[in-house]
Amino acid sequence: MNETLVQGNSGFEINELDAEQAQQVAALQAFLAFHQQFDRETKALAVARALAQASLERLEKGQPIAKYNSANIADLVDQKVGPDGATAWLSKVWKALEQSLAERRTGIQDVARQAGTNIYAWPKKTPGAGGAGNSSEYSIEFLSLPQSDNPVVTPQRGEITYVQELTLKPAFWARPLFKKGFPLKGWRRTSFIAFGVLVLLAVGGALLLTWLALNNPRVSSSAKDVAVWVLFALMVSWVGYSVLKPFSDLADLRLIMAPDVMVGFTELNVQLELARERPADDEPYRVLRLVRYSAKCAVCGETVHLAAGKREFPGRLVGRCSEQPREHVYSFDRHTRIGKPLR
Repeated sequence: MNETLVQGNSGFEINELDAEQAQQVAALQAFLAFHQQFDRETKALAVARALAQASLERLEKGQPIAKYNSANIADLVDQKVGPDGATAWLSKVWKALEQSLAERRTGIQDVARQAGTNIYAWPKKTPGAGGAGNSSEYSIEFLSLPQSDNPVVTPQRGEITYVQELTLKPAFWARPLFKKGFPLKGWRRTSFIAFGVLVLLAVGGALLLTWLALNNPRVSSSAKDVAVWVLFALMVSWVGYSVLKPFSDLADLRLIMAPDVMVGFTELNVQLELARERPADDEPYRVLRLVRYSAKCAVCGETVHLAAGKREFPGRLVGRCSEQPREHVYSFDRHTRIGKPLR
């Protein structure tokens, strides 16, 4: 297998393997644990896992990280392609992988942070110069974790730790707004407030129109007319309530289950979060984003997803195990990301 040693951007010094190597091993283990717990098998993610696993095995043997060519990667995932076809195959798969990883970056960072590291593992492609013998190379690099407002809390026995699993795909009409979150600053904040005011004005105008109609004998001359106008007022009021209630709850609670109309058909267990961003070169601001918080069940090891508490836990979001949703139930603390058993 053709391989070259990684030096430079990976942050790995061949002669200093102790503390730094332990950090890298932990970061790779966190990367693999995240994908094992929360991801379904795809060709793209299989490549990422194989690359991470191969790098982890080398580090555990005291060997430095290696770079691999496309034929090496095909061998790692048992892809039956020849050396000539490996480049075209991996080029297509890597594009899908880059998109998948971008959606999962926050979750990978969360798991690495909870593992006690200050770095996280990230698959990397180094383009070749072109020509024979100058193909692209693939490896794992280690990037610094960004600062987080959430403390790293060690769960007690029976508790679980949530991660922000991935960035969700909004419904088609909301993609221009929520593809990378909707920051509530500048004209976006103004437009968001104006939207709420317009909905209130529309509901108020409909109710006023209904009142005027009911007090005009020529318009409401029969019981049928009265019923139609009352039904119209009720429908408009219900629509207005349905539109504004989620955002009213979000302003109070900061995290709610996302309305179905905002989420793609294939997405489940999605939350709408009003998060605070603290950029280094700007004032803090709030941002609306679609997220999914998940965890590993402390009892059976299956995935725990957040859901509305309903009558049993009114006004709360609780974590329910995908295999035992009635029995394996946990609380959710958005700040510490810790869930305590509720049963």
